[in-house]
Amino acid sequence: LGPSCGRSPGQKRSSVTLNGFSRSSEYAIRALTYLSQEDRIENYHLVREMAEQLGLPAPFLGKLLQPLVARGILLSQRGRNGGFRLARQPQEISLFEVVDAQENLEARRQCLLGQAECTDERACPLHNYWTTASEAFLERLNNTTLADLVRFCEENPESGYPCALAQVEPSGSE
Repeated sequence: LGPSCGRSPGQKRSSVTLNGFSRSSEYAIRALTYLSQEDRIENYHLVREMAEQLGLPAPFLGKLLQPLVARGILLSQRGRNGGFRLARQPQEISLFEVVDAQENLEARRQCLLGQAECTDERACPLHNYWTTASEAFLERLNNTTLADLVRFCEENPESGYPCALAQVEPSGSE
């Protein structure tokens, strides 16, 4: 089992993020990584317990897991031994699938500078850069699986992922 997921006293979240994901996708990836770890993969897990371990709000976590059930990424079961578990093996679930369930990635493809029409013919100043960067990002999501994240966690236990919150700094440091 990995380290405890709670923050140490006096630690806070960093306020600087350049995250390409919504909070829903971030939490979904963390929850699925948690469920993908070897000691958890076969059993159903309650949202409340996962949320506590991951330091996430339980109602929000429960809500964002539903699209993953609808997409066949998770199984859910009600009742005494209920909860959520992976529907497939971690190596069969790409991050693209997880993020797309939360954000509909095709619909998100829009101009970085907010132009209503941004095409090769009517490009904004960042069109070529953004097209290349976003295609590389989506390819990386498609080629990265939950098994890759679990492998990272095993090779880098000091990261605390998936439990660790974003970069933490000791209180009082600037």
